Amino acid sequence: MDRRPLGLGVVLVVLVAALLMPALLGRRTGGTAVAVPIAAAPQIGDCLFDIRRVAGFAGIADGSPTVVPCTSAHHGEIITQTATIGAAATSRRGGGQLPNLAACATTAYWYLGVRPLDGMGQRSSSLGAWWPAFAADFEMLRPGPLQQRVGQSWSACVLTSPHDLLVGSVAHLFGGTPRASPIALCSATTNIELYKSVSCNQPHATEIMGWRVADRSSADEASLRQSCAELAVRMTGRTDPEADGELQIDVVVIRSTEGPVREGWGPGHSGPYRAACTVGTAGPRLLTGSIGGLGVAPLPWE
Repeated sequence: MDRRPLGLGVVLVVLVAALLMPALLGRRTGGTAVAVPIAAAPQIGDCLFDIRRVAGFAGIADGSPTVVPCTSAHHGEIITQTATIGAAATSRRGGGQLPNLAACATTAYWYLGVRPLDGMGQRSSSLGAWWPAFAADFEMLRPGPLQQRVGQSWSACVLTSPHDLLVGSVAHLFGGTPRASPIALCSATTNIELYKSVSCNQPHATEIMGWRVADRSSADEASLRQSCAELAVRMTGRTDPEADGELQIDVVVIRSTEGPVREGWGPGHSGPYRAACTVGTAGPRLLTGSIGGLGVAPLPWE
């Protein structure tokens, strides 16, 4: 008896089974299950890198950036946090509810170490009666999709820079001994225009130390100049903030504009004018760094 056809039949059955069984039983893939890391809710004081904006939602960012040491370059710093998304302040604009970034920004003052005027007329030991000057934007951070899927519900106010990455924390920045400011407010020229600034790490002629409500009287101007000179000493940490004539202290009075006031740009509309206390270059040379908290270190000339 020829057994070759029988053997061939057995081989064909085995081949068909090998092809059909994975489809019937489901294809199996080797490997080991790995848990997807889910970022925890941020905490006040966290410094964040890689903040991703939510498309179509102004002022809202995705809640899973990387927490990094504040001494390294970062995009923003958490200044307040609420327990739930619904607890965040909102305002109605454009037919919908959007984050109230003005409320978010207002909370920055306590975090920066600025208090209401005390019985001595002081906002802090470094500011005296002046408002702080700073270049900063504010955003609301909320949980990302994966964070929300695991039940996270929170919102946080984030301080960011309109210019460079930040280096250093802004916590209690104006509340004690002056130090280098990651959010110093600088102007490219000696002319001060509201809401127009440059990074203090770029060539610039002027740095704004603080703001006050002002009027046009000569008596007020003389008082402001004296107070500005004292502020410059405190904010720079230099006994001679004019550096033997290389820099000059000035008070620039600007008429308040209509519309919302950006935090860090003065005391709002409590007076018709705002006075900026400035320290600028006395000649053609430009600075490439903030002089806040500089002390006896050399001036950062271009």
